Amino acid sequence: MVGRRQFVAIALVLVLAAAAGFVWAAIRPRGQAADVRAQGQSLLDAVAREIRTKFIVRSINETEIYEGAGRGLLDAAGPACSRLIGTSPAPPAADGRQRIAALVDEATQRCTTPRTDPQRLYFGAAKGMLDSLGDQYTRFMDTRAFDEFKQDSQGFFFGIGIFIDLKDKHLIVVQPISGTPAVRAGLRAGDRITEIDGASTDGMALQEAVSRIRGPKGSSVHLVILRGGRSVAVTIVRDRIEIVAGEGPGSLDEATRSRLDDAGIGYVKLVTFNENTELAFRRLFERAKQSGARALILDLRSNGGGLLDVSLRVADWFVPAGQPLVHTVDRDGRKETERATRRVKVEMPVVVLVNEFTASASEIVSGALQDHRVATLVGVRTFGKGVIQTIVDLPMGSGAAITTAKYLTPSGRDIHGKGLWPDEFVGATEDTVRLRFHGQPDDAIERQLQQMRAAQLTRAIEILKKKLSRSFRTLPTVPHVVAAPRAAWHGAAAAA
Repeated sequence: MVGRRQFVAIALVLVLAAAAGFVWAAIRPRGQAADVRAQGQSLLDAVAREIRTKFIVRSINETEIYEGAGRGLLDAAGPACSRLIGTSPAPPAADGRQRIAALVDEATQRCTTPRTDPQRLYFGAAKGMLDSLGDQYTRFMDTRAFDEFKQDSQGFFFGIGIFIDLKDKHLIVVQPISGTPAVRAGLRAGDRITEIDGASTDGMALQEAVSRIRGPKGSSVHLVILRGGRSVAVTIVRDRIEIVAGEGPGSLDEATRSRLDDAGIGYVKLVTFNENTELAFRRLFERAKQSGARALILDLRSNGGGLLDVSLRVADWFVPAGQPLVHTVDRDGRKETERATRRVKVEMPVVVLVNEFTASASEIVSGALQDHRVATLVGVRTFGKGVIQTIVDLPMGSGAAITTAKYLTPSGRDIHGKGLWPDEFVGATEDTVRLRFHGQPDDAIERQLQQMRAAQLTRAIEILKKKLSRSFRTLPTVPHVVAAPRAAWHGAAAAA
């Protein structure tokens, strides 16, 4: 009897446990789905609000924004699921927000693939909203991409070691980072990346490309690059990449270093504009002065930009106190002027080296120094990115870069889509060189590019030697004042 009672009790417990499990299984997904739906709606509301209040173009059609959200959601869901749900009728009198929620519900109910995870679908919708604006610099960043974006300020990441950017909607290598897997694999500035792990880069957002190229140390990424009309497939093993903000003459060959030393010319190359850049510049400049430098070459070739406030702090080393560094114009046409502070200035002749990959924050520095005639620009026409992005935090751990203003050089030049013309034009764009020597081996073309870069540096040395041979008036030194920081991003290139 006791045995039977125990058996009944055990059976009852099992039945209750099973029932509880059934109830939990039935309730939990609905609870989770409701939670994700609420967060997703909050995300879309936030994106719409940021567009309405911050995007540089005021005349925004909200219907088009939510149509873009629908396209982004269907793209995230994948072709098979899109065919199932794409033609579903909208709820009666549904607004765009309700339509997206209905599509998410349908996708999760009718499609059973990893691509129909509700969070992924809402991220796709948010991306579609920003893509619908038609601005290649405004972009959505999912949780991973946003974390990677913020990680860059730490000075390292895990990837292959390149700065990339969108040029004419194509993904290009702006600059390989010295000593990285990308350099060892033969990647070069100007290479167009057409595929990443089998995925076409046509229409791919910059930050999505970064996320696909980055990855754990020791893992591999497969790229297809287009160079001089020829496609090349390459497999690169990822590693820890240190972002060096600046380099001195040690990055040059011995013969060039000797020429600089003999002429009393210092050399500073800024690779990017991150939180470490001004400190790197100061250290390299102080080292050059201690070595007897009486003139300076500031190399901004292939510097794709970075933080606006950092570029202003670097420009402030050169521009006389009180003079404009840059003018920014917001969506309402309001113009603000950032001016040089009363800090100690560089008191020697300066040449700035530029090329077609000198972009955004680098163009702010170059334009300020050119307009105030405190430096001579040597090289070829610059990239031409004259707009500024603001970084915003969004729900679900995501973020966005939204174009919020344009900038003008101190003299009022709008260089967007035009670039800066150097004072002394030396060389040609790297694409032009590759086309000119099309059909020759890659090594032969690379030698031509190296010769062109050397010619630019040689011309800079000649200009500075001539200036040093003349008498020139130096600027007075005055007490240092720290410039106020600006919370804006002015980057064209991203590290991968």
